[in-house]
Amino acid sequence: MSLKPVILLYDLDNKLVDECAALIGQTGLYTTISTYNEANAWEVVKQYNRLLGFATNKLACIITGWNSYKKPRDQFLFRLRKEEHRSPFRYPTPVIMITEDHRRDLRLIALDPTDGDVAAYLHNDSFKQELEVTLHKVVFGERAHELNSIAYAQLLSEEE
Repeated sequence: MSLKPVILLYDLDNKLVDECAALIGQTGLYTTISTYNEANAWEVVKQYNRLLGFATNKLACIITGWNSYKKPRDQFLFRLRKEEHRSPFRYPTPVIMITEDHRRDLRLIALDPTDGDVAAYLHNDSFKQELEVTLHKVVFGERAHELNSIAYAQLLSEEE
């Protein structure tokens, strides 16, 4: 029996988390953990840490969004990246963002390879068509960094 990759779903929008879990569950390829608040999401991250957080955790991907009640730098994403930077043996956990907020400044900091390093930035209204393919590329194709580079380059070219 092989273990399925574990996907953490976290957002304040319970409906969005449930929709993602249903979509991902239909594939039969992943195990999902749905969380509806940041405290529970952090508890899952801690449970899947290896070597007390000094090595890359066992989560295959995290799917999250922006918390509109917090400043950008206080978001779950940046708290996660700060923890990951504490150890030279830890690589960034792949993250996919699903959000209705497509402000350029938020997309820029999320997609910046040295900052947010998000593999994909999907819109709330159209994520259903892209989520399965994107998740497959991130988890099984191990292309999170490549997807981030492409999305970041596209965002920078929109400016020109």
